[in-house]
Amino acid sequence: MQALKEELQRLDSVRPGGDLPPQPFSGFVTKRWFDLLNDGPIWEQVATQKSILKVLDEVLGEGFLLSTLGTAVIGAGEKAQPFHVDDSVYSFPRPHPNLVCNTMWAIDDFTKANGATMVVPGSHLFSDDPEPGKYYDHALLTMPAGSIAFVLGSCYHGAGANNTKMERRALTVNYCNGSMRQQENLMLSIHPSKMLSFKSELQDILGFKVCKGAGHLFARDPRMEMERHYSPAHDDREWLEKRNQPTGK
Repeated sequence: MQALKEELQRLDSVRPGGDLPPQPFSGFVTKRWFDLLNDGPIWEQVATQKSILKVLDEVLGEGFLLSTLGTAVIGAGEKAQPFHVDDSVYSFPRPHPNLVCNTMWAIDDFTKANGATMVVPGSHLFSDDPEPGKYYDHALLTMPAGSIAFVLGSCYHGAGANNTKMERRALTVNYCNGSMRQQENLMLSIHPSKMLSFKSELQDILGFKVCKGAGHLFARDPRMEMERHYSPAHDDREWLEKRNQPTGK
């Protein structure tokens, strides 16, 4: 928790105000930083928290991916965010199987006063996405700092209004089914030399492991091709032998 607070302070010093310009949906006084795996090593730990990954494996299925890793530091006086869903980018008819799960990390207490996330219980079963600008009866994700909430991508939700004089700090770490395209192009945004330094479990959820036959290179994990091109210790002869083996051996 302390390391995350220090990292948020550091981000504010190097990229003041966040990475998104002020706008109605993402907020006018809300700081949203992205591309965080290129920042401090704390983000590698955030993306691969084992207790979280175990839940996501049940919700999204084997081979799920990290879709977007960002912050939601809601400033004093910020208005409530419109109700929305996180899986609308896929335009699947509703209701549908779980495609997205958002994990919301409370760095500060989530309270009614400071903008606790609004959720509409049961809305993941609704037949339509929320209407833009419409108000819905909802519950609040009030929780103490250190808590993490799991919100299905098809659940209506939005950040609440911050009516206090303090920021409400949080992370939004979004994961998707392994057959879906990620919101952030994480395979391209991270330099291969840095990607090779990541543990295999992080490489896997970034897209360097085949999922149900999707995402392969030469019918194998794309990790092999990355290592062939960029690992100083790579041996092309060994790579060719593996490539020429029948799939499954």
